[in-house]
Amino acid sequence: MKPTTPTTPMTPTRFTVVPEEKFSELRSNVQTRLRAAASMACNESFRSLLDPGIIGLLATTFRNVGAHEGTVWLINAQQNALVPRFNTGDRAREFVGRFHQPLTSGLVSLVFHTEQPLSENGVYQSARHDKTLDLQLGLDTCAMIAVPMIFCGELRGVLSCVQIKTAGAAEPDPPGFTEENQREVLQIAGAIGRLIEGKLLRLCIGLEDAG
Repeated sequence: MKPTTPTTPMTPTRFTVVPEEKFSELRSNVQTRLRAAASMACNESFRSLLDPGIIGLLATTFRNVGAHEGTVWLINAQQNALVPRFNTGDRAREFVGRFHQPLTSGLVSLVFHTEQPLSENGVYQSARHDKTLDLQLGLDTCAMIAVPMIFCGELRGVLSCVQIKTAGAAEPDPPGFTEENQREVLQIAGAIGRLIEGKLLRLCIGLEDAG
């Protein structure tokens, strides 16, 4: 029996597209229009950018890391607060688009300022946690992952997910999050940002109907 000769793994071929020369002079205008559209998308219309695929990806990720729900927080027009524009929980209607988290307090605001991901357990015991929304909903936030939300070249907000329980409940806290959970949420935030940017670009150049 002849010995087998080891084979060298094939190097994947890099996909390359040469930009049309006539488009180069439009690049700056398209980038300007795209960033303006991204700023406008941070308002109540943001939900319309989330197709079923994006929503499913978010929901699956939150479930995989053991979160009870997750939220997309976006900067408001006044640049002084983060507003929840999407949430996967049963009580989303009670605070999405209504609550404003001041940039001067809270863990999601800290992530926005530092542009660094955060994973924290025992959140309701932390002095850095703003309990305003918890008090409004009658909940204790036990654990949180929060990561920067970037699309169209700028920081636009924060993607967070939480483990919660009824405020003051005698039940044990949920198990909390791991570093691997944080990495997974961070990767999904990047993917979602690119998907949103792609949709905005198609809208800006007329390749997709806004309706």
